[in-house]
Amino acid sequence: MKVHFGLPVARIGPAALALGSFDGVHPGHQAVIVCLVQSAQRDGVESVVLTFEPHPLCVVDPNRCPKSITTLEEKLALLEGFNLDHAVVVPFTPQLGAQEASDFMISLRAAVDIRLMVAGPDFTVGRHREGDLAWLRGYAQRERFIVTVVNPVYSEGAELHSTEVRRLVTLGQVDQANRLLGRAFSVVGVVETGDQIGRVLGFPTVNLAIEPNKLIPGQGIYAGWACLSTGLHRAAISIGYRPTFAGTQLRVEAFLLDFEGDLYHQRLELRFVARLRDEIKFDSPAELVEQIQKDVTRTRGLLEATPPTHPHPS
Repeated sequence: MKVHFGLPVARIGPAALALGSFDGVHPGHQAVIVCLVQSAQRDGVESVVLTFEPHPLCVVDPNRCPKSITTLEEKLALLEGFNLDHAVVVPFTPQLGAQEASDFMISLRAAVDIRLMVAGPDFTVGRHREGDLAWLRGYAQRERFIVTVVNPVYSEGAELHSTEVRRLVTLGQVDQANRLLGRAFSVVGVVETGDQIGRVLGFPTVNLAIEPNKLIPGQGIYAGWACLSTGLHRAAISIGYRPTFAGTQLRVEAFLLDFEGDLYHQRLELRFVARLRDEIKFDSPAELVEQIQKDVTRTRGLLEATPPTHPHPS
């Protein structure tokens, strides 16, 4: 998959194209992408996914800017698994947000020779979301390309949307979010130096520096997997402020079971499986250590009964 940052100067095509935020690359998005790739292969054209960065809402209505289920790097890594020919990342700016749908399509068609567009049921483009599916069908008829609309994907009786995934993750209900995503929700970050409190307690942790605006689960203790270049390791994960030690900075940290080694400055992926408990302020470090031992035991047992979901790129 060739990645383009900005609309390519050298025109791509003939091509089948799908565009959208694709945040989370959940099964609804995947249905569009699979249809795109199959259609492109059938018609002997190139497959192109166009995505925006940042999320359009962060520009047109910053007060409603959603946290990213997947960072751009994570999104591109997931897209890599679909046998796409091209991924185009378009910076979403105030100027782009103010463009009429027809003007945006003129710029897009100058960069991509569109023969087919694949769209989800909530497709929109252009200022004030004026370019909906009805508009796109009319535009495509005039410009002589085909539009294929993919039916919505439902999960547990409701249409699947990124908004619901964000809600569940924010509440710490990662097991339910994972069912919607079809994989474990994860965060990726560089291991940074912490306060060494875990090491003093006998449970050394890795502390992750998380990319700004990345969605993280609600405060609490979780069972999950740490994905290293050497493989997967069971992990008891903490998200919180370390109230026992009067902490003031939100931390994402994990104790890796059955692991010894130096991970400082390495990139690490944490995959969340289940929430174990709330973050609690203990009266003494000894009480905290006792609880951590219980958390580790519970993590080990839970993950032995729950094999890791299919791996996805870090």
